[in-house]
Order: sequence, then structure tokens, then C-alpha cells
Amino acid sequence: MGTLSVARTRWADRLGPPLMLVAGALVCLSRSPAAILHPELYAEDGHVWFSDAYNKGWFAPLSVPHTGYLQTFPRLTAGLGLLVPLTRLPELFVLVAVVAQLLPAAFLASRRLEGVVASRATRLVLAAIYLVAPNAREVNANLTNAQWHLALLAVLVVLARPGSGPWRAFDVVAVALSGLTGPFCIALLPVVAVAYLVRRERWTLVLLVETAVLSTLQLAELLSSARGHYGPLGITWRRLVEILGSQIVGGTFLGQTTQFNSLIGPDGTAVSVLLLVAGSALVGAAIAFGPLELRLFNLYAALVLAASLLSPVASVKHVQWQALAFDPQMRYWLFPTLALLADALWLATGARPRALALLGVGLLVVAATLAVREDWRYRPLPKVAWAAEVRAFDATRPGQKFIFQIAPANWKMTLVKR
Repeated sequence: MGTLSVARTRWADRLGPPLMLVAGALVCLSRSPAAILHPELYAEDGHVWFSDAYNKGWFAPLSVPHTGYLQTFPRLTAGLGLLVPLTRLPELFVLVAVVAQLLPAAFLASRRLEGVVASRATRLVLAAIYLVAPNAREVNANLTNAQWHLALLAVLVVLARPGSGPWRAFDVVAVALSGLTGPFCIALLPVVAVAYLVRRERWTLVLLVETAVLSTLQLAELLSSARGHYGPLGITWRRLVEILGSQIVGGTFLGQTTQFNSLIGPDGTAVSVLLLVAGSALVGAAIAFGPLELRLFNLYAALVLAASLLSPVASVKHVQWQALAFDPQMRYWLFPTLALLADALWLATGARPRALALLGVGLLVVAATLAVREDWRYRPLPKVAWAAEVRAFDATRPGQKFIFQIAPANWKMTLVKR
């Protein structure tokens, strides 16, 4: 390779991550302009994270579990929110959430996964797939669900080949932030263990020890802390088929409108079965013949999904699995959706014989023309007159409680005026 080619390669490697951050920001703006241009506090953003930070101080809530586990990242952000004017709080929360959302794309665009996916073009396609993925409205641009993007970053760090210098610090921080923000580290632990047993890399052992410590901490919280009261699970084979076949496979490749219409039709269960069989064949091929890292990502997605189905927070009063079967684009579908799309990309770029590669291309084309197109624009949250709420709060006497209206509807944030 000539000197000019080497220089171009280096510049491409350096520019990849920042350009992906810019592209990702534009995608977020296109898919949800209201969330970016008119940010709102979303659910626990105000109801738990900021109200606890304001009423109890920024430090004390860090050790308080929510729904059974530690949620350090949003609590740290809420502490940071104490330093900005209250009128700017939604902007800060959405900015931090979007940065967390874009980090996995930037990581995929870096050279860290070069030892796993040699082609830079394929890595960029992977990053693009993540940014435009359908079936993922609930995890878009809100701090409460930033934990899902941190969990993705953590598993990518584990699957990547070890870096050097600053990358080591990045890896430790990424795994720690994810491990202290949700129970994902428990599902990550077997993935890191298998990666170490196969690779025998010293740095993977470091990440294994770190993940084991974090998993022990979160497991202790899950076993000792109350999660709250929710509706019964309502486990049935029909609901399982509808969730796996329609919500996940159908939502990934057909889009929510198409899959929902098929689910409520007279042949809804039969369509779900067909979708489940097709999706299972795709995943089975990736696990049987794909590279180690693709197999491990599928394992991670399956473990996270299994935990989500066994202990979901989908409805306070109604049957959980019934709510899941008819709740489109929710957070629980993110990892299986990404796994299915990654499996399809593997078929398109690395599978033999050629017929399988064409099948992979076909699946990606179907997903792009149906699911991505249908699910591109996210439904905006109900608007809250935040400036008016803040003015009313400012007029409240010290020591009095003030109840803010936040999104979605019927969610509130209570602050005791200082």
C-alpha cells in the first residue's frame, strides 16, 4: 500500500466516528424533530431522577435502586441538572440521552471492531442499521431509556478486540456505566466469559472481572429491593408466538403498521407462526455458521429478551404479556431487532452459497422499504407548557410542594421548593 493510500486510510479512520455522530444527530432530528427541537422530560426523567436529586440532593439517590436495580447514569445526569436553570433541564436531559444513543454508532465506525468486521464499509453499514433501526421508538432521545444504548455499547466493547491507551479507560468506563445502570451486566457476564475462554486475551479477563463484580452488585439489589406492583404475567404459548413472531420478527422486517394489521386479522396467529419460523431460521443460521462475535451478540440479545419477558414492566394493572403482544416499538424489542438485522447483514456480506447472500440482501431491502420507511417518523410526545410550569414553580413559597406536568400524559414531577 502506497503512502497516499495509508494517509487516506488513517484520515478515514479518524473521521469515521465524528462523521457518524453528525449523521446520527441528523437521523435523530429527522425521525423525531419535536423531541430534539422541543424537548420534554419523559416519565422517570422527572418523576424519579430529577425529583430525587432536587429533593434529596444529588449524592444520596445514587445508591437507591429503582424497579429493583441501580440506575446510576440518569441519576448522575439529574445531579448535573441541578447546575442548570430549570427552564433548560429538558434540553440537558435530551442532549445527554442523544449522546448516549449515538455512542454505539460512533464506536462501530471506529477501528475497534476491525478485528471482528474487517470491511470498513460493512462496519459503517452496521452503524447505519443501528441508527435507522425500526421497532425502537421508546428508546429514542430520552434519558430513562438511555440504559439500553449503554448496554449496547458495553457489549460492543466486549466483542471488539482490545484497544490501547485511552481505549482501555473508555472500555472500563463504558462497562461500568452500563453495569451500574440496569441489570444488563448479568446478561453480559456469560458473553464476556465465553469471549475470554475462546480468545484468552488478558484485557477480556479484566472486563470479565469487572462485569462479574457489577453483576453481583446488581443481582444483590434485584434480590433485596422491591420492584413495585405490576399486573400478572399471563404466560401463554399464543402470546409468546405473537410477541416473538409478530412484534419482533414482523416489527423488524415488515414495520409496525403491517405487522399490527396482520396480528389483529383472522389469521393473526398463523402469520405470527410463519414469521417466527422464518426469524428462527435466520438466527439459527447465524448461530450455526456465523463468526463468534455474531453468535455472542445473538446470545446477549436472547438473554436480555428472556429476562424482559420473565420480568417485564409493561402494565401496572393489566396482564403483562397481553400488553407486550400489542405494544409496538417498545424498549424490549431493541436487541432482538438489532440481532436480526445483523444476522441479515452477515448473510448478505459473508454467507455462502450465493443464494444465501441474495437472501440476506433481500431481507435488508424488505426491512428498508417496509419497516424503516413505516417506522421512520416517531410520534411526538404531548406538549407541556414547561416555561409556564417553571414560572409557577418560581412563584411558590419555600417549603411548599409543586407538581409539574410532564410527558407522557398523567406523569408528574413533585418538587419541594427550596
